[in-house]
Amino acid sequence: MRMPRAGLIPVLLLLVSCAAVFRQAPVTEIDSPEFNQVELDYAPDSPSDLSGLNVSLEVFASTLEVSSPIYSSATRTRSVETRYLPYVLKRTLDRSRYWGAVRVLPKPDPSAELHISGTIASSNGAELGLSIRVADATGQVWIDKTYHEIATDLDYGADPNYLDDPFQNLFNQIANDISSQLQLVSAKEHRRILDTAMLRYAVALSPESFSEYLAHDRTGALNLLSLPAKEDPLFNRVEKIRQSEYLFADAVDAHYENLFRQLGPTYAWWRHYSYELIVGNEKLEQIDATRGATRGSWYAMERIYKTYKESKMNEDALRELALSFDNETRPIVTNIAGKVIELSGTLDMQYDEWRRIMREIYREETAF
Repeated sequence: MRMPRAGLIPVLLLLVSCAAVFRQAPVTEIDSPEFNQVELDYAPDSPSDLSGLNVSLEVFASTLEVSSPIYSSATRTRSVETRYLPYVLKRTLDRSRYWGAVRVLPKPDPSAELHISGTIASSNGAELGLSIRVADATGQVWIDKTYHEIATDLDYGADPNYLDDPFQNLFNQIANDISSQLQLVSAKEHRRILDTAMLRYAVALSPESFSEYLAHDRTGALNLLSLPAKEDPLFNRVEKIRQSEYLFADAVDAHYENLFRQLGPTYAWWRHYSYELIVGNEKLEQIDATRGATRGSWYAMERIYKTYKESKMNEDALRELALSFDNETRPIVTNIAGKVIELSGTLDMQYDEWRRIMREIYREETAF
């Protein structure tokens, strides 16, 4: 049943009055420009002598706090975005062909050759701001800055498709910046990153056996002092366990791919309606006050109210899908050292349990 105009007026006026709160505060200290069209850089067809570094992409963090009763979606969808947006960046890095395996993981990876972390600085469908930090295994920081993009009507089609992200230019720019830094890495530095990553994983398994090979300098960077002997049985066992680590990480990454495909269509529509609502509020603010409540302004307010309802429906759907994903995360079954291991619970729980089991298996097999 259609709401009477008399009852609709307070709701519409509240929407307009909350327009300033609805739009999140702009990102400050932005180091990168707002983009027009950013094409993704691809690795050259000629093979490189250097193997592609493996990339671990940690689930994003978020510092956004929204107290508006009108725009509560920031808190309802944030858990979705912190896991969804890293996968968009992963797909972009994969397409560039500069890297080895690119995996999304719930927590920091001690074996990461290149580690990417991020914080969502702003996200409401009309703009996206991501603070990105990229560092290699030695602790050398490649990138530490905030990227920001404002969407336009051209970024949203009549029928949103989650495979065509409206902020793809931003992700292309991040990927291009990382690949540009990669091209500055010498063969010697590349080898040092690989060796340091392996030693860091060894230290995570057995600090008493391998911590002597690494040391932090005054700047906090990690120096590789030496390498274990090639015939060292303890280190050989670490290398074998690390291969199992890759299989587990692939299984975890597959869960995030499932999240991306499951939530993608709903999230795309939520962004679309959120964008229309923000733009509509801005247009209402620009109505000439001397014209009063004309038919045109009333029509605009009614349209915004309809968009608002559609947006809320998608927020609820996103929340339910996210809860379903957490509750129905499939167990991961893997085999290591002749033992079949089944991990259950949320991905965070499985990840922590995996670390504990790996340490136990290593200590059992090397306690001679």
